Amino acid sequence: MPLKSKALVVRRLVVGDEDLLVKVYGWSGMMNLYVKDGALPKSSYASVFEPFNLLGLIYRQSGDVILPLDVEKVYYMSYLASSDYRRFLWMSSVLVFFEKWISYYDPHIFNLLISYLSMDVKNVHPSLIRFKIDLLKTAGLYRDEIFEESIRPLVRKLSESTLIHLERLRIDKQTAEKIDRTIDSHLERSLGL
Repeated sequence: MPLKSKALVVRRLVVGDEDLLVKVYGWSGMMNLYVKDGALPKSSYASVFEPFNLLGLIYRQSGDVILPLDVEKVYYMSYLASSDYRRFLWMSSVLVFFEKWISYYDPHIFNLLISYLSMDVKNVHPSLIRFKIDLLKTAGLYRDEIFEESIRPLVRKLSESTLIHLERLRIDKQTAEKIDRTIDSHLERSLGL
């Protein structure tokens, strides 16, 4: 029996000469789709299973294997990434961090990810830290005390600033790395990875 759901393409890999193995985030967290003949130029899926694309997918599941039967809608967010290199780096940074830490599905986290991938960010470091903080909050893992007291005011400012103010905010590399390490170690402890 065919099922329907939304999924975001995270990564795609050509298997053999003709098939695709596509990692998506959707209804069941991080999943792998097998797309027979998906890498062939004549395939109707030629541009569909590109990273960043949001799909309305009709699929069938057989054990751990998910087979796409049809794609109802495609929001070609991959074109946003190809519009300029800065935007590609932004979207890639968001997706790499997300893929590293999130494997389960939550509709609020899904919407947060789509929202951040859609942004045209010019000041990447503060915006990426803001994404990470918002992800912690949405996942119910945010606590002020995980950060050293010396950087808590900056973290609060990042957390509470409008996105327009984030564009003007400057953070030195050492402080940004300290915040990143704190978030990573907190996620590692919290998620038991």
